[in-house]
Amino acid sequence: MRAQPLSLCLLLTACQGAIQVTPPPEEVPAMKVIATAAVERTRPTRTTPGAWSTPSALWLQSGEVTVLDGALVRQKSGTDFSTLTVGTDLESTLPGDVKALSRRGDGVLLAATGGFFHDAPGRLLRAPVSDDFSMETIRFIDAVNGAVWVTTSTDAVRVLNGHRETVRINDEAEAGAVQAVVGRTPASALVVKGESLYAVDLAAKTVKTLARGIATVTAIDHRGETVLLGTSDGLIEVGATVTRHTLGTIVDLEAVGDVTLVTTTSQVLQVSSVAVVLAEVTQPWPDALTKDSSGDVWLLDGNALVRLSTSITVPPPSFAADVKPFMTAHCRSCHATGANYAPQLDLENYGTAKTWAARTLTRITDTLAPMPPASTETLTPAQYDVFVRWVEGGLLP
Repeated sequence: MRAQPLSLCLLLTACQGAIQVTPPPEEVPAMKVIATAAVERTRPTRTTPGAWSTPSALWLQSGEVTVLDGALVRQKSGTDFSTLTVGTDLESTLPGDVKALSRRGDGVLLAATGGFFHDAPGRLLRAPVSDDFSMETIRFIDAVNGAVWVTTSTDAVRVLNGHRETVRINDEAEAGAVQAVVGRTPASALVVKGESLYAVDLAAKTVKTLARGIATVTAIDHRGETVLLGTSDGLIEVGATVTRHTLGTIVDLEAVGDVTLVTTTSQVLQVSSVAVVLAEVTQPWPDALTKDSSGDVWLLDGNALVRLSTSITVPPPSFAADVKPFMTAHCRSCHATGANYAPQLDLENYGTAKTWAARTLTRITDTLAPMPPASTETLTPAQYDVFVRWVEGGLLP
């Protein structure tokens, strides 16, 4: 995730305080769980533009792919890579081992053993607030409109206007340690403590329990108003509701437009309504996945910098050739006759199918009230992928 422009929260020494909140007794809604199977399409072209001894992080800076390789910061320049300066002309501090980074757009806020570093033209600069943290304890950082939310091995911390505050949640039902804090605004955040997910409003001093049963958090990001959590049990989307996609263990994720790029322990996926396989990986890294302005996906796989070119595209399916056979196979038996209380619809007709497309998409992807009903047939994501791509591709006749 990209850091927002840095304010006094990183330029001044942070003073300390603590805010404690206690959730009220309430019934916690169950997470919606979607079994999101990976599907195959034509894969993008894979190339290896670089390979180094100790690469450990990847981001876009000034629109260019930038890699932290040991003590060096390498930035793509044409077909080659140049070295960026770390520090000012008067002072230089090596980043050291990466602990976490926050990427958004064309810049970065980086937490490493050498301190906090933020992007500047042609270089990385160390922030003085680094001296107020034990960098070895940092797990995640998240910059949101001037506030920096920091997850350490023991606390959820907000740094705002030079003031550092620890957020503590007192929940008798949850004895686990803090896993992650993700900012929504400078005054509100999501906190994962133990296996519980909370929405915290520091201005109102309130907290609400959103979900239980959260697995180990491995990555964080934002997609618009939706917060994304990569976990050891898949991808969790936190918006109006909490939804988990069972994709296996997530190593890294990056939100790009309406989709989410995800690295698992073995694959790179592009997740929207389905999870499309982009590539296989053998040694994925956290904080090492991004997408450039041309749409190409970049990642670190072991010591290699990998580029997945999206120049190869697959035309969207048409109704006549692709979707009508789907309707005949999976929808006609009920909707043509009204069986199982289904509304009588001629879904083999293009106009009818187009009119009902949004409702159909909602029902076939709903694991709680699916269509077709579970008593008749259970569709897998791979089976209804053709319908999803038809909707996404513009409902072609």
